[in-house]
Amino acid sequence: MGSFVNVCLARLPLQYADEKRRSRLLTSPETPPFLKKHIRDQSLSLSKPARSFCFSCGHQLRWFENIPVLSYLLSSGRCRKCNAAIGIKSIWTETIHGLVYLVFGWFLNGWILPLAISINFSFLWILGNCWNCQQLRKVLSFAGAILLSLNLGVYFY
Repeated sequence: MGSFVNVCLARLPLQYADEKRRSRLLTSPETPPFLKKHIRDQSLSLSKPARSFCFSCGHQLRWFENIPVLSYLLSSGRCRKCNAAIGIKSIWTETIHGLVYLVFGWFLNGWILPLAISINFSFLWILGNCWNCQQLRKVLSFAGAILLSLNLGVYFY
């Protein structure tokens, strides 16, 4: 789940970027050409995902480069092709999510309640990290209302 949260954190702000932010990214010399193409085409989404790739050079990650935590450690936190730093935030997200899911699964009885609480944790993590994008905030607030109603159903079940 931590890997999926990382995908959300990387793609949702680009998918829901307003015109001002989008134009700033497209004109910035620090934005790699591969990423500019995705921003221009608006092809980064969760509904039609592209395979995982390096945001610096566009290298598509192979299956063994997508193993949470282990791949990061084996590659020393760098892209295997361009040697760009991946960043400590991704390993932190994956590790914390693994631990939270493990703790809730271990200490709470059953599987529905621990899973519901863990998914809430992941959703709040995404919401907290993407709160500065106004358009995305509306979408996440709507999704949060749906998630809350599902949680109440699970709780009273």
